[in-house]
Amino acid sequence: MAILGPEGVNQIPRVAPVHLDMRQVYVEAAVARQLGLHDGQVVQATAALRHDQLKLVLNEHVFNLPLSPYIKEGDLVQLRAHLLPTGQWSLQLLHSGSFAGHDPLNPAPAQPSRLNTLLFQPSGFANWLGLLRPGVLEALLPAGQSQGLLERFNAQRLSMASLQPQTLKRWVLKHTKSAEANLAEGVTVQDDPKVLLQWLLNAQASEDAQETQANSDMLQHALDELEGAQVQAVQDLHKGDVNFSLVIPFADADPLEMQFERQGHKPGQPHNPMVVNMHTHSRSLGEVWLKTTIRQNAQVDLTMWAVKEEVASLARFNASELTYELESAGLVMGSFQIFNARRPDSQPVREPVDHGALIDTRV
Repeated sequence: MAILGPEGVNQIPRVAPVHLDMRQVYVEAAVARQLGLHDGQVVQATAALRHDQLKLVLNEHVFNLPLSPYIKEGDLVQLRAHLLPTGQWSLQLLHSGSFAGHDPLNPAPAQPSRLNTLLFQPSGFANWLGLLRPGVLEALLPAGQSQGLLERFNAQRLSMASLQPQTLKRWVLKHTKSAEANLAEGVTVQDDPKVLLQWLLNAQASEDAQETQANSDMLQHALDELEGAQVQAVQDLHKGDVNFSLVIPFADADPLEMQFERQGHKPGQPHNPMVVNMHTHSRSLGEVWLKTTIRQNAQVDLTMWAVKEEVASLARFNASELTYELESAGLVMGSFQIFNARRPDSQPVREPVDHGALIDTRV
């Protein structure tokens, strides 16, 4: 799996250790609605005996599939839902967690794969953003190698003061392809945040475990966030959607979260716009969000939220200058809304908690 990288997610069925025939069952639209299915969803069913025949049970609905000899009673299997052009649905058998032939008295414990772990990784970059705070990464660098590794990390940072559109474009495009994908294609792997985090994790593992365990956990969680975002992007791209998130570190400013999202086009309907979301928690500007909607006719709609009143006022004062800059680039300003408030769908910034810690929850 490591050689495939997140871009290889949709190839996993071809390299599974036990390969099943791609069997499927057809489901009427009414039943699909009762099950709450959506296109591309992976659901889990249980193999159970019904009238001495092995069938799949999903939310009290029973489906017939040729299961033996691969699957036995009690096994959990995964099915992928597909919406067909006829309006019907199909459930396609992917794989099961255990197969016939295992000793029922001593079942092998099911270990989640790295891919399955990343599929359930919460969105966001709380740990990675924490590492990018001034002085945090520097304190984690191993003695004797700190200068060289620090230079490699700093080479990944952009300069806010001298940032140019082409520089930003090259930086983003560089990070749309993972190191694993380059390695699989025989391309030289260059430094990127994920490569450097993995290198730093390996260096931490060779030191005293008691002293470095907390640091290693923070590094591992940050790596999980980066790889989880890549896996999510590949899943959405496989469904025809764009959902790509990353963090841009700066040498002279606080890091910036950026997300590109666009729903897939549907025949006979207007093309969906590209939406670019940006968020930063700046020590000087406070917390700021910017949503940019770019439509097919080059119209740009901007919405900005700023917690500090003086930042919102400054944005309103410079709105005409921004309009001029957009027109110079061949774009048309549709609307520019500025709110002195938090973004409505945002969550308050909280310090990341330790894994396994007891926390209060709310709905």
